[in-house]
Amino acid sequence: MRNSQLKFRYIILFFLFAPTLLFSQKIKVTGIVTQSGNGTPIPYSSVSLTNTNNETLVFGQLTDNKGKFTLEVPPGEYNITVDQAGYESYFDQKNLLVNTFLGKLSMEPSGNVKDIDAIVIQGTKPIYKVELDKKVYDVSQDLTAKTGTLSDVMQNVPSVSVDVEGTVSLRGNENVKILIDGKPSAMLGINDTAEALKSISAAMVDKIEVVTNASARYEASGTAGIINIITKKNVKKGLTGNFQVLGGTPQLYGTNVNLGYGKEKWNWFANAGFRYGKNNGNVKNQYTGYDTNGLQDEYSEQNSKRNRERTSFNANTGFNFDFDKNNSLSTSIGYKYNISNYLSTTYYNNTYFPSLLQTFSERKERQNRNNYGIDGNLNFTHKFSKKNNTLTVDGTFNYSVDDSDSNIFDKKLGKNKNNNTQTGFMLKSDYVLPFKEGSQLEAGVRTDFSKIKTDFSLDELTSGNTHWINNPEYTDKTNYEENILSAYLQYGNKWGNFSFLAGLREETSFIIVQSEKSQSDTHKNYTDLFPTLHLNYDVTEKSQIQLSYSRRINRPKSRMLVSYKNLSDDKNTFSGNPDLDPSYTNSFELGYNIQYRVWGITPSIYYQRTEDPFQKVTISDPLGNLNTSPINLGHENRYGGELSYTINPYKWWRIFGDVNLFQYKNYGSHTFQKLDPITQTSTSITENLNKSGFTWQTRLNMTVKFPENFNFQLQGNYMAPNKSGQNKNKETFGMDLGLSKDILKGQGTILFNVQDVFKSRKRKTDTWGADFYRYSEMQWRPRQFTISFTYRINKENAKKGKKNRQENSIGNSLDDDMGM
Repeated sequence: MRNSQLKFRYIILFFLFAPTLLFSQKIKVTGIVTQSGNGTPIPYSSVSLTNTNNETLVFGQLTDNKGKFTLEVPPGEYNITVDQAGYESYFDQKNLLVNTFLGKLSMEPSGNVKDIDAIVIQGTKPIYKVELDKKVYDVSQDLTAKTGTLSDVMQNVPSVSVDVEGTVSLRGNENVKILIDGKPSAMLGINDTAEALKSISAAMVDKIEVVTNASARYEASGTAGIINIITKKNVKKGLTGNFQVLGGTPQLYGTNVNLGYGKEKWNWFANAGFRYGKNNGNVKNQYTGYDTNGLQDEYSEQNSKRNRERTSFNANTGFNFDFDKNNSLSTSIGYKYNISNYLSTTYYNNTYFPSLLQTFSERKERQNRNNYGIDGNLNFTHKFSKKNNTLTVDGTFNYSVDDSDSNIFDKKLGKNKNNNTQTGFMLKSDYVLPFKEGSQLEAGVRTDFSKIKTDFSLDELTSGNTHWINNPEYTDKTNYEENILSAYLQYGNKWGNFSFLAGLREETSFIIVQSEKSQSDTHKNYTDLFPTLHLNYDVTEKSQIQLSYSRRINRPKSRMLVSYKNLSDDKNTFSGNPDLDPSYTNSFELGYNIQYRVWGITPSIYYQRTEDPFQKVTISDPLGNLNTSPINLGHENRYGGELSYTINPYKWWRIFGDVNLFQYKNYGSHTFQKLDPITQTSTSITENLNKSGFTWQTRLNMTVKFPENFNFQLQGNYMAPNKSGQNKNKETFGMDLGLSKDILKGQGTILFNVQDVFKSRKRKTDTWGADFYRYSEMQWRPRQFTISFTYRINKENAKKGKKNRQENSIGNSLDDDMGM
């Protein structure tokens, strides 16, 4: 009996302490990550193992240059995730009890997106993946902006800000290079990227990558960094897809379709989205003018109501084909067509001093705008017999048209025409040559060509209303051509925990700006070198540090160079400056990444010095009209720190935050001629534009999973006041909410969201000139309520349905299956 009792006690003790003993032991899990079809190893991929019984137990590592990895984990059942930019995420589930070789983990390429060097990715599938040199935002996990546009999504991306007009900035800097699938695209418009982002449906986008210090492999334009928008592509076998319908108030409705079909050696994908929206906006301006003696001579109030109606259609399709294990071809084509109608009504109330004469007027402008574009992409990849020895050739072509016609009802009736066409192509080739273990050489050449033609005119009805007369001040035909030839060379190596990547890029620019009105033909040719350096050190298995440097360029866009005046209203105009030169930035960044079971942080500090930065200056004429144009302004110093953090206190609760604080100093002055309306004499005035200040911005994302397949998400952001040249922008903030429920056994999802809950997203700006002060306030649109239904086909695809559901943290959306 005694022996039986002892055996019974030992059995109880065994079952009580077996889990502890099991998890205190470690087993080795090894494997190699390869490309599906040809078996080529994929270096520097992120491998993570998550325990299925305790999701706080997460283990991750970056593969070496041969695609190999080794992880030490407690025995148990694990979800295995592999991520790499340019490839579809790999998912699997294994019961790992002893040392295990997983073999080859094959990843499917997801199109023509070039890898953007990753440092580490850990954890289950979150909405954000924060790494040392890159941030990845998963659009499919965004409940607050999933039914919106790409512009709505951008304002939720870490480090990125979007103002009320849709202008995108990175860490407070608007000089951002935006790409689609790693390339320039007609989808981004000609001269109005902000407007183009508002016409692209978020449902067509898979992920957004943000890179602040890119290597020499990437073009040097964009002093703030690169934002790469990755569209959805199918890489699964069989038929997959989803269908979405949505509606909301203010008036909004649309539909989106994503389809794909894959076989062993090829796959095809197609995305299409239709969207109609109608909303109202408001603009308020208060202007105070001063004479040459500094005495007030005018005060005016300007209030505008703007009604906007937009219909947009976007589509793209493509396929990938593997000829054999060494040769593959990928191609895609995209098309957009947008129609916009605007009605702007502006009321003016002017008071003149010292007579106190008051005038009242009203101006209406009805604009019809049509734009369409098409682009094509082709990629060929050849794998040599030597591992990682590759040659790729890429080509793109794009063509865009953006036409608008306006009828103006003012003191004079007017007809305004603004027609733009753009043609561009890009051709490049990249070669990778590996040497001994851990080292490789990369080289490439590239040519970019773009041509933009603009035909702008204003016709006004004579006082007798008998015939139309052209106004030459607002009429011109311009031609802008840009040809950039570039080449790069970079070398990387690794010794133990230390690795580096050093590169040099050369770019030669040929710019032509022609104006029919001024009979001018301006040529700008320059050759520049852009060095880059990335130093990495693995402190521990879960923490890394990186020091990086890059030199970048910001070339002025065509509308900043052409000299004709663009009529906003009869009190505000914009004109380009053909003497504008490019600006150059030297950027330094030090980052640290550490990940633990339920939290992770990525702090970084950075410094940027920009020579000849662009600055818009505003000058008033004797009648109180304001004209804005860009100039090169001395230099700018910008230094700050950014902290990204993730907290997963429970399996059902995930928090992500991002805080960016920076100090800025602008140095420069601007000299212009001030005309006295009485004496008709000009006085030279030099305006000091030195500015310095401190500002910060933050965002918070919180996701909560409730029972019965409900998911709730909150997004909030805040930007503190900041100064720039003549302007001081006041604080802005906003909040969005989203609630979803999975139905039809996970094949359908109902989503309800609210954007700008408190109607607080307004731009408020103070502008000081040598002889005027202006306060302006703008709200682009009111609060938006939207509801949508998404239906997915082939949810249980190829035995991975269960695994994908375990990995997805929100909505169980097949969007992940369709994306990269």
